[in-house]
Amino acid sequence: MKKLLLILSFMAIVQYAGAIELSFWLGNQKINPGETIKFNDITVEDYGTWKEVTMKPKIYLQSNIYSSDVRLTATCTSGQEIQVCTNGKCRKGATITVSDFTLQTNQKFDIGFDYIAELDSDEAIPVVVTTIEAEDVTTSGSKVQFVIEMSEKGASITEITTSESLKAVAGGVAFNAEGTAQLYITNILGVNVFNREVSGEGTVALPQGLYVYRFGNKTGKIYVK
Repeated sequence: MKKLLLILSFMAIVQYAGAIELSFWLGNQKINPGETIKFNDITVEDYGTWKEVTMKPKIYLQSNIYSSDVRLTATCTSGQEIQVCTNGKCRKGATITVSDFTLQTNQKFDIGFDYIAELDSDEAIPVVVTTIEAEDVTTSGSKVQFVIEMSEKGASITEITTSESLKAVAGGVAFNAEGTAQLYITNILGVNVFNREVSGEGTVALPQGLYVYRFGNKTGKIYVK
């Protein structure tokens, strides 16, 4: 009887350990699936012949249980060099992947994301668009991701809802419909870009950008790189 109880306890621990849920936060505000948060976090220091631009939002990653198996990837789709600093080590580039950190249970972890650039005094401040995703590599379906757009006029963060039936691919979105389903896609301004009944597997070609979709009874936002 005692052996059976130990086995059942072990199974419960294993089941709990696999139920990891990751979430991103902007300061103390959780970024919920499909939600867009607008903010303004940019400083410009003018030195006469040149200026320094700093975009440094406080973005955190949190897990509902302890994990040392999380991989985070930041990709600047607008082509600038971004930076991610974790555990005292900073990495720069258009694409950055880090996995040398640990998430404690329900504690927010600062991913140290920023964009800092020195520009000529008359040079326009760019629009910096970055997708950031994180997943526990041992847990299927744990991936969370969002797109952040920063510019002189302001900034916004939108969490991207993921679906096995509709995924972003290079140059568009790929769908996998059971039977037939209506696929309706608009750009972020609400302009219709695709509205058709589809079946089976296929791909809709779309330029880079953020889109809103309705696929059968599912709705969400998706970002095409």
